[in-house]
Amino acid sequence: MNVKGMQEIIEVVDQVKSDLDAAGGLKHIYFVACGGSLASSFPARYLLQQESTSMHVSGMNSSEFVHATPKAVGPSSLVICTSTKATAETVDALKKANAAGAVTIGLTGYSDSLTAQTAKYSLVYFHADEWCQDPSLVHCNSQGTALKLAFRLLFAMEGYAGYEKAMDAFCKFPDIYAAAYQAVKPEAARFAMQYRNDTIFNVLASGAAWEVAYSDAFCFFQEMQTVHCVPCHSGEYFHGAFETTDNQLAVLLFKSIGKTRPIDERAERFLERFGGHHYIFDAKEMGLSALDPDVAEYFNALLLHPISKQFISAMGDVRMHPMSYRRYMWKFEY
Repeated sequence: MNVKGMQEIIEVVDQVKSDLDAAGGLKHIYFVACGGSLASSFPARYLLQQESTSMHVSGMNSSEFVHATPKAVGPSSLVICTSTKATAETVDALKKANAAGAVTIGLTGYSDSLTAQTAKYSLVYFHADEWCQDPSLVHCNSQGTALKLAFRLLFAMEGYAGYEKAMDAFCKFPDIYAAAYQAVKPEAARFAMQYRNDTIFNVLASGAAWEVAYSDAFCFFQEMQTVHCVPCHSGEYFHGAFETTDNQLAVLLFKSIGKTRPIDERAERFLERFGGHHYIFDAKEMGLSALDPDVAEYFNALLLHPISKQFISAMGDVRMHPMSYRRYMWKFEY
């Protein structure tokens, strides 16, 4: 199966495995980044935490990694840092990891970026939002690249039995996304009109789809729409956040397919009783169940992330607030 971008990942993983085997084997994987780049690693982390029997996996903000470096970071560690260009804190995190003797991979949008130059190994991902024009690129972004890397690491380090199913899923996935993108266009327009005046949102998700809740809250709503948004795990919703629910609060719920779907369904039942101003994004209805059930859940965010941006971008158009608007970012020293 010829999965776009996979050959480069295979070559890097082979080199990484050789380095780590010489140091006694891989014990820890750290995904390090900031903001949306950190969020993009979550499906990969979720996959490794679910399927690996030997690797300890965690994610850290780049600045925290620099100032509070875990003592376990060393020759038996793999540190994967993501930055489209060269976020200063992420470059510093790579330097810190290199100095500790860890093997480092930089995921970046440019082959000549400081991220690529600082890491021992690098992988370049597609970083524009043109997936709808060319759906084959939908898993070539930072999230998809990290997920493909995680599947390959599992296979190389532990002989992961679901690897071929995952590669088949990547081959099928662009068609699933392309169909969903077209199918939801009318709904995106209705969503834009219904939620255009809301100033506070709650976003719920679980499993691998947690990436969508995080990215929607911090990137799409707060950063790009200057609107308050609270991300909440669907299971944690019942341990505080649900007390704010009424028929005026805008709530978005992302229903995964896979093991955590019952958690989302419980939240949906509550919203149907006590909400009234909520919207459900269902990965099953969008076609994700066409993938093999052994691996499909790891693709939840890869589908729901661009679909949610399609909806929020439509809302931005109605609000006449472009997704490119920033109040502080890139304009001041901070």
